Amino acid sequence: MSELNAQRGYVDSSFGQVHYRDASPASGAPDRTAVVCFHQSPMSGMQYQPFQDELARDRRVICPDTPGFGGSDTPPGPVTIADYANAMAQALVGLGFGEDGLGPVDVFGGHTGSVIGTELAVLRPDLVRSIAYPSVALFSDEQKKIMLERFGGPPGYFTDPDFVANSYKQTVLDGRPEINPERRLALFAERLRSGMQASYAPDAVMAYDAESRLQKLSQPALILVLDDMLAENSRRAGTLIPNVTVVEMAHIQHGIAWDVHAAEIAIAVRDFYDSL
Repeated sequence: MSELNAQRGYVDSSFGQVHYRDASPASGAPDRTAVVCFHQSPMSGMQYQPFQDELARDRRVICPDTPGFGGSDTPPGPVTIADYANAMAQALVGLGFGEDGLGPVDVFGGHTGSVIGTELAVLRPDLVRSIAYPSVALFSDEQKKIMLERFGGPPGYFTDPDFVANSYKQTVLDGRPEINPERRLALFAERLRSGMQASYAPDAVMAYDAESRLQKLSQPALILVLDDMLAENSRRAGTLIPNVTVVEMAHIQHGIAWDVHAAEIAIAVRDFYDSL
C-alpha cells in the first residue's frame, strides 16, 4: 500500500534472530502507541498482513514471527510460553521499546499469540500498555487433553505420506473462496516453514496455566469474540481478567477474519487503544 511505509527486519533474542514485518504511515509515525501482533501457530506474522495494513494507517504496527515459525530462528528444543514471551521481550527491547526508549506497546494476539501476549504482559508490564484478543487460548484440563491428541506431537512429515497433500488440499484447493488463491498458497507455504518444530507452540500452550495468568493482568484488555473454536473459551476469559471489555463479533468467522474483515476489526481495536 503506497500510503504505508512497510519493511521487514531482524532483531536478536535468546533463540537467535526474530523476523518481523513493520508498517507505519508513509507520512510518518504519529504520536500513538505502537502495536505488536502475535500470531497463531503454525503460522507467522504474515497471517495478519491485511489487518496490519489497515491498522498501520495511523500508527506503527509490528508483526513478529514466533521463534521457530516464519523467518525466525528455531529454539534448540521444546519451549514454554514464558520462553516465547521472554524472547519477544528481548526483541522489543532490541527494537527500542521500554522505559528507557520508546515506551510500551499495545499487544494484539489470538490463539497461541493470546497466551504469548498474556505472559509478556504479566512478566514485563513495562513493555505492555494494553492487550487486545481476537480469541483467547484458555482451556480446561479436559479440553487440553483433546487438543493435545489433535494437535500435539511432531507433525507427520516423515510418518504420513499424505500429510502435506492433505494440508495443501485443505488450505489451498479447498480453502476459503473469499481468500484469493495466491494468498492461500502463501499461507500454506508459511505453515510448512516450521517443519518438525511445529508442535513446540501447541505443546507449550497446553502446558500453560492461562487461567491464573489472565487473573494477574494489570493492563486494560479487549476481547473480540469471533465465530471461532475459541468463542466460549474467550467469553470465559472475560470473567477472569480484572479490567476487560468484551465485544461480540460472532458475524466474523475466524478463518477469514484477517483477509475479509480486516478493516472492521481494525476499527474495533483502534477505538480500544485510542480510548486509553
